Amino acid sequence: MRLFTYLALAFLLLINSGCDAPSPSSTGQPEKDSLASTGVLQEYIETGDLTQIQDRGILRLIAPRFDGADALPREGISVAGYQRTAEAFAKQLQLDVQWVFVDEFSELIPSLQRGEGDLIITNLTITESRLDKVLFSQPIKKVNEVLISRSKHPISKIEDLASFSVTIPEGTAYIETLARAEKKHNITLNVNKAPSSTSDSELLSLIQQNNFDATILDSDVANILMRDHPELAAQFILRKNRPIAWAGRKTSPALIQKLNEFLVSHHLRESSLELASRNWEQIKESGRLRMLTLNNPASYFMWRGELMGFDKDLIEQFAKNHGLHLSVIIKDSIPELIASLNAGEGDVIAASLTQSSKREEQGLMFSKPYLTIRESIVGKTNGPEISSPEELKNHTVGVNPDTTFYDYFEDLKLSGVDLISKEYKATSTETLFAKLINEEFDFVMTDSHLLAIEMAYRENLKVAFTLDDPAFIAWGLRKNQPELMAKLNQFIKKEYRGLFYNITFNKYFKNSRRMKKHKKSRIFTGGRLSPYDELVKETATKYAMDWRLVISQMYQESKFNPNAKSFAGAQGLMQVMPRTAKELGISNIHIPENGINAGLAYMHWLKGRFPGDLDFEERIYFTLAAYNAGAGHVRDARKLATQLGLDPKRWFGHVEKAMLLLAQPKYYKKARFGYVRGAEPVHYVKSIRARYLGYLNTQS
Repeated sequence: MRLFTYLALAFLLLINSGCDAPSPSSTGQPEKDSLASTGVLQEYIETGDLTQIQDRGILRLIAPRFDGADALPREGISVAGYQRTAEAFAKQLQLDVQWVFVDEFSELIPSLQRGEGDLIITNLTITESRLDKVLFSQPIKKVNEVLISRSKHPISKIEDLASFSVTIPEGTAYIETLARAEKKHNITLNVNKAPSSTSDSELLSLIQQNNFDATILDSDVANILMRDHPELAAQFILRKNRPIAWAGRKTSPALIQKLNEFLVSHHLRESSLELASRNWEQIKESGRLRMLTLNNPASYFMWRGELMGFDKDLIEQFAKNHGLHLSVIIKDSIPELIASLNAGEGDVIAASLTQSSKREEQGLMFSKPYLTIRESIVGKTNGPEISSPEELKNHTVGVNPDTTFYDYFEDLKLSGVDLISKEYKATSTETLFAKLINEEFDFVMTDSHLLAIEMAYRENLKVAFTLDDPAFIAWGLRKNQPELMAKLNQFIKKEYRGLFYNITFNKYFKNSRRMKKHKKSRIFTGGRLSPYDELVKETATKYAMDWRLVISQMYQESKFNPNAKSFAGAQGLMQVMPRTAKELGISNIHIPENGINAGLAYMHWLKGRFPGDLDFEERIYFTLAAYNAGAGHVRDARKLATQLGLDPKRWFGHVEKAMLLLAQPKYYKKARFGYVRGAEPVHYVKSIRARYLGYLNTQS
């Protein structure tokens, strides 16, 4: 048998050395069907960090050459999916992408260290020896390492393995696993090293042909490949919950931190998106209403850590009336809103949208108006004096071409009014007012409710004239949504000019003191999220977390009050119990730095309490739930979810439902950790995710 093993290894070496590919350290362009985004390969050495990479304008992504578009998926995520995610990261950094392929898996890290690429994008297990050489991203996945051999030769425990040979590719983490097993169990194993370019499928085929006795695979890969090798079996787990990650150089901590932030934002954003043109029954079944809107002071904005806005409050009340959770999806322009609605990304547009026949011709269907407004031409107090549309002749107006105001000005031009239009695409009314004050043009057109907001904190605006006919603000839907349309119209008929409506309207458009307060503490694009941004950024880097998610959680816990104390005794910005903080080696948690450290250390500890088969974003949701309710109650909820036929690996719509039931005697009496106010962790996770997604919109 050993002779056959040597012959098989020699055959693999011959195959891998006889190909026409470049040497292991060389770089080359991917095949035509791979995911390259630069047309010309630029070979150079760069060992710097993010700043140096940005100076060059290219992010070089290293991958094994056999990681092509048809390579094996990890629990549904193909290698091509990894590549698309990596390219999306480069796009966020405004960098071009260049793929650098190496022929040997063992050459990935040396190629990175030599500066031939900037990130390793493949399934790289985090090991102690690799930690000395590279900086890893936060784990993308956790897997078990399993022993694979022929079914007719069962191997039930590690000691039995001493009688067999194990063949594994050079440079893989399995070498370290076997060395660890030898030391732990005081045995000597017969280990054969195949060329690192040997694929998992090749190894399994050779085992099935009796050329090798056994090999090691990651559990998610084994689950797929074993279908094509029925004579083989997974014998036992050698190591559990091995973290899989991407890697950068030791000299690129800023790049890795940006990558960690991106991985969280990308997965949480993706998990919140769903392309489905749903009817009312499907919306009710999902428990979620998706509102498409724009970030402006009328419809939706972030004030400190709260999600606010006239449209948002009205739609949220409608959703509550029907037992639905509201998800807010932000777009940058009116055309984007309409396109996203038609694509099924959202259920309703609520963005202070004026009814118009032109928009109806584009396929939009409007609800009953929920707001009647007047449209005015506005200038500066010391600007030109006019009192009619005809007097706009020879004056300059600023306008967003996506609005109905643009059509009004175009009609004036056709009627003979020779005005000058300066177009600002995808620009809010608020920004246009700022440009008016800076004298980029003479006049701007606006709706009365938006003008009320501007007049609350600007003293140098003057209404030139107001149009005679009123305009109507309504919500937009697809033409195939009659049930939702009927429900919205019923809501508007009931609430319009009623107590709730009037209080909400006055809050945003009548109470000048409140409007000024909203303006002062409103979070603008690129602005600060909290008084503790810098402290959180520093600590989040240490734990490979997205600082914006931490800020969202912090607001949920303490509303940024470092002296906050709960009835149960939790303290500080992250509301950690003093006993927990002490176990983590941290005291005086009322001090902001200590409180943040304690919260993140506890989150990091909780993250490791869950099995490795959770998807990236689900691990975050379960960790947040455990932070609020305790890991034991979350485990009870997962177990109950399984009993109810729900998915124990998914939080939203599955385990959260089971968590709610654990407040009922019928269920908590059978649970190991007993009663829990399940509504609290359910609300906690939803609120933190919603606020986090809101923060992302202000930072993009």
